[in-house]
Formats: sequence, structure tokens, C-alpha cells
Amino acid sequence: MLNSRNTGLFAAALLAAAALSPASPAGERKGRPWTLEDILLVPEVNELALSADGRFAIYSADIADIGAKRTRAQIRIVDLRARTQRSVAHADIARTLKRIPNSDDWSALLDIGEGLQLYRIAADGKISPIVKNRDIVLVGKADLAVAMGGGALPHKIGVLGYDWSPDGKSLWYSQLKAKFGRPPIRFDGAASSLRSRRRSSIEAEVEFFLRAPDGRVDKIITRPTSDRMALHAGGKVVWRGNDIFFRIETPDGTPGSVFETRAWSRKQKRMRVVSNERDVRTLTMLRGPYGGSLAIEGTGALLDLVENGPGDQRHRYGRFPFTISDSNYAASLDGRRAIVGTRSLDTSRYGLALVEASGVREIRGTGSLTKCSFNDRLSHAICVEEGITMPPRLVRVDLASGATEAIVTISSRHDEIAPLQAQARTWINRDGYRATGYIIHPRNFRPETRYPAIVITHGFDADERFAKAENQWNYPAQLFAERGYVVLLINDPSPHQSAELRAAYSAWSRGSGPPAPETVRRLIWLEGVHSLVDAISELAAEGLIDPARVGIAGYSRGAQMVNVAITQTQIFSAASSGDGGFLEPSGYAGWPASYDPVYGGSPISEHFEQYRRFAPSLNAIKVCTPVLQQVAAASPSQAELFEALRAANVPTQLTYYPGASPASDETHIFHIPSNRMLAMRENLAWFEYWLRGRRDADAPFPERLAMWDRMAEHGKPRCGTADSAP
Repeated sequence: MLNSRNTGLFAAALLAAAALSPASPAGERKGRPWTLEDILLVPEVNELALSADGRFAIYSADIADIGAKRTRAQIRIVDLRARTQRSVAHADIARTLKRIPNSDDWSALLDIGEGLQLYRIAADGKISPIVKNRDIVLVGKADLAVAMGGGALPHKIGVLGYDWSPDGKSLWYSQLKAKFGRPPIRFDGAASSLRSRRRSSIEAEVEFFLRAPDGRVDKIITRPTSDRMALHAGGKVVWRGNDIFFRIETPDGTPGSVFETRAWSRKQKRMRVVSNERDVRTLTMLRGPYGGSLAIEGTGALLDLVENGPGDQRHRYGRFPFTISDSNYAASLDGRRAIVGTRSLDTSRYGLALVEASGVREIRGTGSLTKCSFNDRLSHAICVEEGITMPPRLVRVDLASGATEAIVTISSRHDEIAPLQAQARTWINRDGYRATGYIIHPRNFRPETRYPAIVITHGFDADERFAKAENQWNYPAQLFAERGYVVLLINDPSPHQSAELRAAYSAWSRGSGPPAPETVRRLIWLEGVHSLVDAISELAAEGLIDPARVGIAGYSRGAQMVNVAITQTQIFSAASSGDGGFLEPSGYAGWPASYDPVYGGSPISEHFEQYRRFAPSLNAIKVCTPVLQQVAAASPSQAELFEALRAANVPTQLTYYPGASPASDETHIFHIPSNRMLAMRENLAWFEYWLRGRRDADAPFPERLAMWDRMAEHGKPRCGTADSAP
């Protein structure tokens, strides 16, 4: 809990995190337990870049700042030889740190008081502007802002994205431009697209520019903000001779879109369309040694790594136990080798794959390797290495041998914590589908004891990372373990393992089948419920957990699984559902393309019977589990479930967490530290009450305990632990 007595300690911790610090000795075990403040202050490294000579690295760590009511970025420069680091600046936001080719400096998009602009950062920490756009545009979840997704906190943008030519002489960049004047009258599709809007917004466009070596600036193209490639990947381009390749998204009259690859000729100053495709898995074009695009294909325990060239040209590298992404992509200057980020199919650990014409070599660390920066020859890299119980640190990776060497710790605060015991686990459900995840054991674990358990689920990101909010949200997994719970981080069955699973997810993404809605619901939601129930049964049979004291928690995609699980099984004794509501009938108006493949169409049609059989609110009478809903993006769907549970006499509570001001909303992953602390404490108190019969002395809203008492006394009795999943 953060209060007036420990605010000074909080500030001291922030200063300590930025202090000059050597690498933490490998394997040294520290002694203290986790606190809620530790979870709040886990640093998120979003940007990392090497210097041209390889002597220095620069990175940005986002850390909660309770005084600013948000996370803020600390920019640090690391001396790789001395293994020391120093903080050189703070920014509201830091993005896209890059080495400037043929220079000892870096560039970055920083908000240091004038909105997000493009700056140069020297090795001595001096910051100077490169491009400043005075016509800044507000984005995020605020009034008169451009929407950028549920996770974008309100902030101002001058420069949106950028990239340097390989010689560092030309600069590609994009800006947002507000469309002023009288708000337009909208018709048909343009009018119906406003159905789910909850805050007033402004119209804007994305403008792309190219600055030549002589300083001349040409406007290349203007795109609407509905183009997700322009809005989120405007700086992800490929320089190939005189051509600059980039992607745009265009609607084609269906629920999906067409993604075009275009090329701008610097010499001829003309645009041409190179190719188009309907399904783009990455924001970056992953160019391989043969000049084509790298991709993963197939299903099963091993996947095909292929490189697709022009026409029917294709090169197969072999089958590997990982998927690839653009998160750690780089190509050598001569184009003969490329490196991509990997995620293992068995342990969900992140690594690297070096791709050459002669073959592929996988590189793994002790933990996950994320946020890497590579030298031009792709001989070595600097990466963040982290794990479930390993605090993030910077390591040097020798790409020839795969060896890693610790450089500096990123948070000395978290190195002081005695690691909890955790293990990777794969469960096979009754239908043969595999679900991966992790078991976190209680502090001072005793094998002969049956423990209460908390299942935390959020799609596919229960992986080898350290206290990630994307996975555990406001569910304090480490504090649950400190309090004597077994914590299960469990993924949905991966669509990579079977053609039918992949087809179901493709239909959901595409907005239409095949397969039929019944099959989509079975494969995406019911197979997930089977995986959760069967994992619990397996661990109960092993004597690890007490099946009469199992709770479930999940936000967003995880909230869908929570809401379905409590209506399809009676195995859970408490539940917390975060910022969800998808699958409820009232959600159709906002997301018809997502609902159609699940239910077949509108609930006000012949498809209502499918809603009646599956929508959580229409099956509230089956629920025997106390349900907490915590929301930031309030919607009719959440109220619909709450009212249905109340009508069914199920103990339930709906808690809304507001934004920093009346003109803004909290974000999907909470960015306001005080909100996150309250939500974590509320979850702790909720599960302590319903699973263990304890009244938490640190409950954030103590007056609510009397309400819980009345719900426990007069509400619907819990049904027991017998599995009733179909």
C-alpha cells in the first residue's frame, strides 16, 4: 500500500533505480519477499540500441511514477566495458531508440515537454532536436483525441514514426495532422462506425515525409488514421537501393482488409504497388538472405521456416520448435544474414534465430532474450534477459557461439528479492490439445501440503518474462505466492498445434467462417475451459492444490475465459474478471465482425438461440462462483453480466476505475499507479475472503466487506467442485 508514510521510500526507490550500478553477481540469492510496490515498480524496457562502435548502449525503462499519475521513462546509457550505467534523462514517453548510421549518436522519439518529437542523443547524454512538429495532436483515451487502441494513455504527438537510410543521410518520418474545421456530417458506414465511441474525438491524417541528404523534404503520401499500418508502423520500412518499401492497409468491402506493399523511388520520385495480401502477421517485412520475406507455416510441434520470394519462388529452411516475430528482427548490411525473434512452442521462452543461406541456428539464453540491438555485422547483440523469477538485466550475446554475458542489472530493487520457485509446464487436455504455462510455488513450499490456487489466464502470453502486466494485469501473482497460494499461469491451446484450431482463429479474425459458429465456440473457448479444468484436476491428483479452493482471474481475452469458465463448470470457488465483456449480446452493436463468426449474426435474429446457449449473462443461473468485475473501459456488456448475476443471486461486485481527469479514461492495462495498487489490493482481498474466509486488513475498500458478508449469507450457495464442463 502506498500512503503518506511511505511516499518518501517510493521516491528513494526511483532514485536508486537510476543510480550507477554494476552487474548483479550471477546466482546470488537475496533474502527479502515481494511487496505490492515491487510489482508496481517492475521496469519495462521498451527501447534499446547499441552505439556504432559497440562500446555503449542506450535504453529506456518505463517505471511507475505515482506523483505524475502515470509511468515515465528513464533513459540510461551503459558503458559495456566498465559495466556501469547512468541515467541521462527522464521523459513522459520514449520510443524508437535507434543508432544513427555513420554516427556515434542515437535518435529517439521523446516527449520531454513538447509532445513526442525526434531528437538526437549523444554519448555524453546531450539531447538536441532533429525534427520538431509544432502542430501536435492529442492521442489516446481522452476527449478530442485520436484513438490509438485501449492501451494508449493520453499523450501528444508531433512526430509519429521514423527510420534512417543505411548511410544515415536520408530520413523517413511520419506526422499526425489534425483535420480542422466543422465536424463532418457522416453517412452510412462512416456513421455506423461511431457506434462504440464513448469519448469525443478529432479527425486526423498520417503524413509521410522523406528528408534528402541536402535537407530537402518531400511529402510522400497521406493516409487516414484508420490505416493501422500507417498509424502504428509508419517507421517500419525497408531501404533497398533507391526504393523505400512500406505497407499500407486498405478496406476492400469485407470485414477484413488488404495490406499493400508499396515502393517509393527516391530517384524517379514515383510510387508503385509491389504486392498485396489479406493477412499480415507482422508489422515489419522480415527480409531473408534470398531477398524474400521470412514466415512460419504449418502446424504441429515443429513449424516450417520459409522465405517467400517474387512469384512462386520459395526457400525452405527446415522445421523448428518455435514461431518468429519482428520484435528482434535485423538484417546485415550485405543482406546475407538476418536474425529474427523466436518464441519456443514448449516453454514460451523468447530467443533468437540466425538465418543464413546455409541454414538456421537457434540462440537461447538462461531466460528470455527480448528487446535486442545488433551490430551491423550481426556478430553480437545486447539484449534484455529475464524470466519468471529472473529480474531483467542487460546481457551481451555472442551470436557465433550463443554465449551470454551479464552486463548490468536493470533494477537493483528487484535483485534484492529472494526468487520464488517456478516451473514451466505443459498440460494435455481431454481432447488432446496442449496448453503451456508456469506454476509458481508458494514461499517455503512444502510438498506434503495442499495449497489454495489461483489460475491467471490471458490468451497466449504466460511466458518466460518477469512480472509482466500484459499477462498478470492487476492480479498480483507474486503476492499470492507469498501469501501461500499456488499460482498457475496458463495459456490457451496454441492455434499452431492443429489445422482446425488455426481455422477457428482465422475465422474469428477474418469475421466469417468456415468453420461454423458452434465449432468456433468449441475450439476457441470450450477447449480453453477444458485445458484449465484438466490442469487443475491433474495438479489436485498430484496433491499440490486443494480443488475446493481454486480461483480464476483474467482480463481482456482472459476475462472471456473467466466468464465462460464460470458458466460451463463448477470447479472454481472465486473469480475476478477484468475489463472484458465480449460475448455478451449487447456487445454485438460495437463489434459485429467479431461476433458473426462466434454466433452467426445479431442476437435480434434467428441466431438468438446460439446466444442463449453460450453468452455468459444469459447463463448466469448456472454460476455458483462469486464474481468480481474490475473495469476501466466501461461498457454495456459488463453491466449486462453484473445485472444478470445479481438477478441470479450470485455474489458479485462491479468496480470501475476512472482516468486521471474527467476528460480521460484509464487504459486497458492500467497506467495510473494508484489505480493499479487499489486494483491489486482489491483482488487480494477478494480471493482471501472467498477462498480462505479471511478478512484482509489491507482491503482497499473496507466498507465493502460488510456487503460481501451479506452476499455470503444470502447469496446463492457455491455448488462444490465437481466438473460440469461439456
